[in-house]
Amino acid sequence: MKKPATKIEFPFRPQNRRALFLGILIFQAAVLVAGEFLVDAWIRTEFTLSQVAADRLFVFRISIAFSVFTLTGLILFLASRRYRDALEQTNESLNKEVARQVKAGLAKRNALIFGLAKLADYRDTDTGAHLERIGFYARIIADALSEKYPEINARWIDRIVLASSLHDIGKVGIADSILLKPGRLSPEERTEMEKHALIGADTLLAIRSKLGPDEFIDMGIEIALGHHEKWDGTGYPFGIKGQDIALSARIVALADFYDAVTSKRVYKDAMSHEEASELIQSLRNTHFDPDVADAFFANQSKFNTIRAHNQECAQDSPYKFNTVEHAARQFIKDQAQRQAA
Repeated sequence: MKKPATKIEFPFRPQNRRALFLGILIFQAAVLVAGEFLVDAWIRTEFTLSQVAADRLFVFRISIAFSVFTLTGLILFLASRRYRDALEQTNESLNKEVARQVKAGLAKRNALIFGLAKLADYRDTDTGAHLERIGFYARIIADALSEKYPEINARWIDRIVLASSLHDIGKVGIADSILLKPGRLSPEERTEMEKHALIGADTLLAIRSKLGPDEFIDMGIEIALGHHEKWDGTGYPFGIKGQDIALSARIVALADFYDAVTSKRVYKDAMSHEEASELIQSLRNTHFDPDVADAFFANQSKFNTIRAHNQECAQDSPYKFNTVEHAARQFIKDQAQRQAA
């Protein structure tokens, strides 16, 4: 039987190209200098030259050797620099491509999760814009709190805007007879309704177990679990209080509450902005984090603008919510233009 070829292993493996080039130069210098000394000894032995002539010849040959050494060093330096520049350009190109693919992957993931959250939201809202409004409200509050809370930066705000859409995703596990009941829930029904916080968190935890730690999913879990907790500890599902409740959940709690009370549902009419503001004021420091409530009051005109568009369909509102029909027609139009091109 033919033996497999033996793999040759070289004992010397430089850590980097600089070490390799330096080794080459040192070896070349040693060879050149040793060679010149040997040639000088041979010339002095074999030929009859005066001491001065022999010394001059030795200096001349050493000068030539030094020039060769210097030229080799310069060539190696330029080659190393060119290699480094090419490597940096390649790495930069690869980093850009990886960043682009990661960004595209995250965008697809976020869009898919938002779509699933919106599908759940349609079960107990009429317009489908509930999630978009809460995102607007959460951004306003987070912007206002950014000076006081150092963890709030531009990335954190973008994250809460999207993660806020996951707050009620657990309602997919609640029966319609409870979710859409046009009246007060019984204690048993209330207990069943409150399970949506744990159902939502469990759903996101299942995603996290497959995906691994992820800032967006982690914030979504915080919000799903904590947006019905209260500042004084009387909320659910765990009855935690104060700053033990995640900041993202405390912000979404007020945003969700304001949108819920100012929106019409099958089981209730919508409150005015003034009525909602008075109610939030009465719940400051009990239901709501006082900092979050104060951020709301400092920016309540923005909240009212969004609410007005929701209730009155103000034509000049900067907050636009596409209807399902409009979005579907726009999709058909875009597809037709793409096929025509």
